[in-house]
Amino acid sequence: MEENDSEFLRTLHEEKIRTQNERADLVTRKLAFITVLFGLSSVNLGIKIADIYWLLYFVPLVAISYDLYIMSADSRIKRIGVFLGRHPVSKAGRAEREWEKFCTCFRDGLAPSANMFFSLIVTVAAAVFIHSQRTWPNGYPKVFFASWLIVSMAAIVGLWIRHETLIKSIGSYKPQKGENLQDWI
Repeated sequence: MEENDSEFLRTLHEEKIRTQNERADLVTRKLAFITVLFGLSSVNLGIKIADIYWLLYFVPLVAISYDLYIMSADSRIKRIGVFLGRHPVSKAGRAEREWEKFCTCFRDGLAPSANMFFSLIVTVAAAVFIHSQRTWPNGYPKVFFASWLIVSMAAIVGLWIRHETLIKSIGSYKPQKGENLQDWI
């Protein structure tokens, strides 16, 4: 292995740890943002919540934005882990290779699913609050509201499905022909 390879692999290990911390920070920020947003209704700021309820239409967009960043960090972590654990040039120890193989076989689907469910829950909560603040006349407001809710929920579920597919494809990474295949078994 070349000296540049050793430096690169050390940098990959550091990047994996940094990205794990970034992902945890993003999840914390998402939870805090949503909590603060819904908590504003209990604080007397001199503004009637009924006058600014329309801001809740942005809740799914914010949740989806956080989800995109969280999913991006998660996929980067998985790519680095699979590469370090499986690629022959990585010179990872046997324990690390076994750990990465174990992690790939027994993926934790709970955290990504919990993230998706949380986004769905806050979207439904925003919808319930928006709906409770209005007297719905017939026509476009009802159609807009229903469209917003359906599109928001479909986007959240669609992103989750896309992320799960990406993670499975990362987990099925195999070396190219000509590489030392015995390291993959």
